[in-house]
Amino acid sequence: MTLAQGLVLLLASFGAGVLKAVAGGGTFLIFPALMSTGVDPIRANATSTVALWPGDVASALAYRREMEGQGRLAASLGVASLLGGAVGAILLLNSSRATFSALVPAMLLMATLLFTFGGPLLARLRGGGPGAEDRTLPLGVSLVLQFLVSIYGGYFGAGLGILMLALFSVMGLKNIHKANALKSVLGVLLNGLVTAIFVSADAIAWEHGALVTAGTTSGSFLGAAVARKLNPDRVRAFVGATAWVLTGYYFWRAA
Repeated sequence: MTLAQGLVLLLASFGAGVLKAVAGGGTFLIFPALMSTGVDPIRANATSTVALWPGDVASALAYRREMEGQGRLAASLGVASLLGGAVGAILLLNSSRATFSALVPAMLLMATLLFTFGGPLLARLRGGGPGAEDRTLPLGVSLVLQFLVSIYGGYFGAGLGILMLALFSVMGLKNIHKANALKSVLGVLLNGLVTAIFVSADAIAWEHGALVTAGTTSGSFLGAAVARKLNPDRVRAFVGATAWVLTGYYFWRAA
C-alpha cells in the first residue's frame, strides 16, 4: 500500500464513520476504498467490518442518553443480533467471490426500498388512519426480522444501519435519534461477535484495517454528536437519499 493509497483510505474511513453514525452505510465508502488498494472482496468486507467495530462503540457511547427506556428492547434484539450475525459471518467465510459479488446490489436495493416505503406501507396494510404507524409489531415477529437482518449484517454489512432503521420504523419506533441509538448498541453486539469470528479465521488485512479503524472511530463519534442536533425529518431524508445513491452505485458497478 502506497502513501497516497493510505491517505485516501484514511479519509474515506473518516467519512464512513460520520455516515455510519448519522445514517448507516459506512461500509459503502470503506469497501471500495479497500478494494482499490488491492484487497480481495471477501477480505475487504471482513476487514471493513472489523475496523468499523470501534466506531460502533464510540457511536453508542455518544448516543447513551437516547438509550434511556430502551434497555429491555435492546436486550431482546441483541440476542437475535448475535445469533444472526454469527450465521452471516460463517456464510461469508464459505462463499465464493462470484456469489458474494452477485448478491450485493440486490441486498442493498432491498434495504433501500424497505427504509423508503416501510412506514407508509405498514400504515396502508393496517388500514391507515391517524396513529397507524405508531402501532408496533409483536415482539416475536420483531426478533425474527432482526435475526434475518443480522444474517445480512454478518454476511456483508453495507447498509446494515439503513436496514435496521427501516426495521425499527416498521416496529413503530419513529424518533430517529432513539432509533440511531438502538442501531448503534446492536451494532456493537453484532459486529463484536462477527469481528471475533473473522479474526479467528485470519480473514483480515491488518495494515489496511489499522488505518480504517483510526478514521472510523473518530468519524463515528463526531457523526453521532452532529446527528443528535439535527431535525429528525432532515436526518431521515439524508438517510433515504444516501441509500438510493449508494444502491445505484453498486448496481452500476456490477453492470
